[in-house]
Amino acid sequence: CAILSTHDLPHIRFNAEDDTLWRNPSWTRFWEKSIWILPIHCSLPVGHWVLCTIDFHSRQLFLFDSLAEQKPWRNDVKVGHL
Repeated sequence: CAILSTHDLPHIRFNAEDDTLWRNPSWTRFWEKSIWILPIHCSLPVGHWVLCTIDFHSRQLFLFDSLAEQKPWRNDVKVGHL
């Protein structure tokens, strides 16, 4: 599996060059992994972290948010787009 980081997201937001974006994640070779683990920071309603596991073989997302119910995530994930 590949454990991804959201550390570089601000670079994307401010249109960083490709070399800058690839500097940190390229050594992980994440594109070769069938499962990605992605921490996500949710700022609302209170700042906390959730965990998303992406399984490309089964085409499923597994979301863990200890502060939320299952129902709110249906608005954040579009079915059929993985």
